[in-house]
Amino acid sequence: KRYGGRGVAPPPPLELQDLIWPDMEDRQKPWLTEIGWTIVPENSDPQVMHADICSPGGDNARRPGRGRYHHFAWKTKPEDRCTTNIVPGGFSEGCATWDDYSKWSQVSGNAIIFDSEMLHRGARTKPGIGWSSTLTLQVCAGTGWVALNDRVGKNLMWYTQQIGWEDGAAVDAFIGGSWQPLMVQSRLQSGFYTVVASGGPVSGLKDNELRYRQPTTGSFAADPTSEEGFLVGTIVDALYDGKRLEAKVARRNGDGTYRVVWKADRSFSDALPVTSLRSLSKKEESASTASPWSSASSSGEEDDNPLSRKRSGRSSSSAEEKSAKRKRCAQLETPAALMAQVFDRGWAELRDGLPEAWQWEVFEFIESCFDRFSELVIQELESLRDFWDPCPGSLERHGAFAAAKVTERLKPHGVAVYSPGPSQLQEAPWVSNGPRWYISVTQRALQRWAGDAGAGSLVAPGGEGLLPAPAPPAGLLELLHGHAADSGKMLRARGLGWTLAPAGSDPQAVHADIWGFGAHTRTDRTRWPHILWKRRPGQLCTTEVVPEGFTEGSVQEEHFRKIRRASAPAIIVDSEALHRGAKVPAGAWGSTLSLELCTASGWDAWEAYETGGTTKDPTSPLDWRMLLIAPELGSLTPLVGAPAGRAEIFEEVVLPFASWKSPKGKALLAAEQRKWENIEG
Repeated sequence: KRYGGRGVAPPPPLELQDLIWPDMEDRQKPWLTEIGWTIVPENSDPQVMHADICSPGGDNARRPGRGRYHHFAWKTKPEDRCTTNIVPGGFSEGCATWDDYSKWSQVSGNAIIFDSEMLHRGARTKPGIGWSSTLTLQVCAGTGWVALNDRVGKNLMWYTQQIGWEDGAAVDAFIGGSWQPLMVQSRLQSGFYTVVASGGPVSGLKDNELRYRQPTTGSFAADPTSEEGFLVGTIVDALYDGKRLEAKVARRNGDGTYRVVWKADRSFSDALPVTSLRSLSKKEESASTASPWSSASSSGEEDDNPLSRKRSGRSSSSAEEKSAKRKRCAQLETPAALMAQVFDRGWAELRDGLPEAWQWEVFEFIESCFDRFSELVIQELESLRDFWDPCPGSLERHGAFAAAKVTERLKPHGVAVYSPGPSQLQEAPWVSNGPRWYISVTQRALQRWAGDAGAGSLVAPGGEGLLPAPAPPAGLLELLHGHAADSGKMLRARGLGWTLAPAGSDPQAVHADIWGFGAHTRTDRTRWPHILWKRRPGQLCTTEVVPEGFTEGSVQEEHFRKIRRASAPAIIVDSEALHRGAKVPAGAWGSTLSLELCTASGWDAWEAYETGGTTKDPTSPLDWRMLLIAPELGSLTPLVGAPAGRAEIFEEVVLPFASWKSPKGKALLAAEQRKWENIEG
């Protein structure tokens, strides 16, 4: 929970890494595998002899002199001693013999480190001293990860956490033969980093090429325990963009700079010089202590769980604090950094909404359609509320029949309503309990740009409009192409519209929209980026995503424990990641604007019939055509035989009287629903 939002737990100090991982290869992608404490009643006999990590098959055996899994144990009181019994050299894959019980010796130290593959046991506890406990922490070297997966059950692997450097961390990076003080821009799922240097981003760095900031010539307060400067946990006013904002000291870097956590939103800034920090007056400090700092950790570092941020009331920040926050995040919101987040964890947040530099006719088209049709669609669906639930014995989704009826009435205007994954009860038996809808204006977009008038119109061989929509602005185009293999090739929009859910709806069923399989299994790129944003200022997208949930649509119980909620006016989601629509508050329907895109690599998988979730099916009654998007600015030449694109249509929308609004019509519609859902009788 503490480190899940960051994606990584912090690395150990350099001196400790030198001790436990003397080989540089061990420092690449290490893992935190256990953290907690033991507890034993007084007067207990010794524990059974065992090794923490072992394999009965002996595959990927430990190499002599090369520890992979290290176990730290320590006492909270200086006078107390760890008394663990160990078998020196007892690397037997957990197999203990009677000889081992005669070879053990007892350690005696306030803190110890031992190899988790070695035979050991908890010692006898004395009578009359009360319960005994020892704090423990276990780590796995990067070279031990594969073998750990062979040795530990899947349920226990859920508790592991990667160790590494989070985005925005101040580090020393080894570049060009020397260590340089730089900032981490992003970390890929592969474990490689990009840092921000004076000449631009530098990518491909490994964990062993980064370290905590070290003292430089003339640096101040390199000793974090020094009484000079500011101690960890101190509440300060920190200077940013000419404004002083309240923050808490989270770390004193070795070069004398500081990491602080901002009170307004619990985000952090690193590498602040000591001159940017100022002590609070006694009166200010007293007032600050009484205000809600409690959601941050006792060490001063932030809790990055989005649900915790929501509970802590992050929306109360002032205009100055919001401005500072935008500037703090700016260096991380480059196209490359955003897509690295999307590819690695499944989503990225745009804290200030869609950037002004991303102004694009396609976004404007979706927004104009939303303004024109959203209330009308809600009115239509409300009139069909009695038909939202499927008939008893039906295999149809909630809201499917109502969606079909509204689509019939709005089809002439290029608007269709679909029923994706329904809302779901959040306790056993986890049944679906309500509808959610997707309002598609893709057909209207084809009419707008491709001159597509419907059946019989000119379309490309792949079933798409012949005239592409205009290319996105340069920065957005770079982000959407994402991978060099897709750069310069045709983009497609596979869905334009918005999501819609009734007030008070439970969260949606967890799902992935689309994924590749076979020869098109996910590898090194995001193929179907999904942009979501809010139409009204002040509203936030709250889509819930499973970090790194790239499971080809397979949902397990463990995924529900990992869910993180987005909280931003706009977000980008990888459509292959597990996600769901969040619970909708009572009082008003919930809607989010949506643009689902398909890169050239995604199109290859689609055309090869090797996608799941959403699959190319020429026999389907659904319209799966995609809107072509020009591959670069200015490339708007129509394909051969394409009609001229049309301007946006602002026709008057007048729907005929709905027959189901009368008692007789409602009875007829109930019979039609049973027939539509293949219910006999």
